[in-house]
Amino acid sequence: MEKKNYVVAVDLGSTSVVVGIAAKTEEGILEIQALVSKPVQGVAAGRIENIEDVSSVLGKAFEEAGAAAGIRITSAYAGISGDFVRCARHTDYVFVSDPKNGVSKQDLAGLFDRMRNLQAPDDETIMERIPQNYVIDQNQEVQNPIGSFGSKLSSTFNFILCQRTPIQRLEMALKRVGVELLGVIPNSLATAEAVLSADEKEEGVAVVDIGGGVTDVTVYYRNIVRYVASIPIGASAINHDIRTMGVPERFVESLKQKYGSAVSERVSEEKLIRVTGRTPRESRDILLRNLSTVIEARTMDIIDLVNEELKISGYAGKLGYGIVLTGGSANLKDIDELFRLGTKLDVRVAQPDMNLTEASCERVNDPTYATVVGLLMRGSTQSQVVLPQQPQRPVVTESVRRPQQPVPPVVPTPTPKAEPVARPTKQEEQPVPQPAQPVQPAQPIEQKPYVPPVVPASEVVDEDPEEDETDIYEDEPKGKRSFWGWVKKITEGFEAPGDEEI
Repeated sequence: MEKKNYVVAVDLGSTSVVVGIAAKTEEGILEIQALVSKPVQGVAAGRIENIEDVSSVLGKAFEEAGAAAGIRITSAYAGISGDFVRCARHTDYVFVSDPKNGVSKQDLAGLFDRMRNLQAPDDETIMERIPQNYVIDQNQEVQNPIGSFGSKLSSTFNFILCQRTPIQRLEMALKRVGVELLGVIPNSLATAEAVLSADEKEEGVAVVDIGGGVTDVTVYYRNIVRYVASIPIGASAINHDIRTMGVPERFVESLKQKYGSAVSERVSEEKLIRVTGRTPRESRDILLRNLSTVIEARTMDIIDLVNEELKISGYAGKLGYGIVLTGGSANLKDIDELFRLGTKLDVRVAQPDMNLTEASCERVNDPTYATVVGLLMRGSTQSQVVLPQQPQRPVVTESVRRPQQPVPPVVPTPTPKAEPVARPTKQEEQPVPQPAQPVQPAQPIEQKPYVPPVVPASEVVDEDPEEDETDIYEDEPKGKRSFWGWVKKITEGFEAPGDEEI
């Protein structure tokens, strides 16, 4: 198979890095060629903190995956996640060029051009621009605007933004091992592609991807991505609490997965498990009910933050298919039951199984691989992904800022769709997108009707040549070559300008 038919993706998490290689079959579905997972250090909550540690592991993972697929890896797509990824919305409009014949493709393209011309602040880049709705004349919402009758077409777009520094560090880490970064894809969007069915996207669902240091939340409704968020807390927080029980770090993960439960009431109050200490003589017994109580308490913190994000999205009451859990921590026993109790929604645990060959589904039959499979899917379709670019002009958005500490944010009153959503923040020192007009982030923007520029009427002048004593030609009689007469002569064929629409 030719090299161009391969796609390579890397999922760099806080605790592990996964490299996947896939190729499209004649039927248009993916076949996994290689999959390599290795533990990694030097990443905190999705942000590279030690590039030497990360590059070393990436080099080994690429080499092993390339050998398994029989290719040499020179380029790859990468996912990114963290509290430096945020969601923002912006509403804009265009006037319909021919209202009698309805909205045309050119009108819709003009609206998209206006959205593409918007740029993020200096320290951020726009990763995705997702249209949320289309409105005709500010009162009629339509799914397909082309052909609709009206004089004004408006839309609200959902912008996914990311700080430039984490992307630049990721690109630098790949360059150190000789791999070109083809594009950066938000993990929250990639994971959803790998685990969601068409019905779930249409009827409303929230994907909760619990990783090592970050929990991603993605909300779908009417087959459109409505909201994304990254909570800076994950399985590492659970493991940290287990270590406080005197469990050595190297045994924490295996102990949690083998004996732990997210619902303490389902664990016997008398059953014990022996844990090896620093030496065989220091082995100790731990009550399994206590282990599950620690796991349940920290998991409930994650659930509370997920509930806050769903409320902020405005779609908490519209999730007909509830929550889809994925990520490595979705393997934790009874975690789906705890999410049902904590969110009052239907919950299922999902592994990647969309648009894959049967053999590939068996190979990635683990929620841990949901993100890397989603990245392979997005990369295989050559999605519109971005690398850091030079800023042009500020984007006019209602920002949704992420808190740096895992503390539940203040919940504003959900706003009607097509209105902006504002998020509280504890990072007052970070730049906030500067709108063209003053905007209060915590309140919806009042949409004012567009007023086209009006060309002022020409001043009335005395056009009598006999009274004009200013000549521009000395050798001609007055009046025939006077200034105002000359102006009148060259402008007689012009029509008076009228109101223009832009």
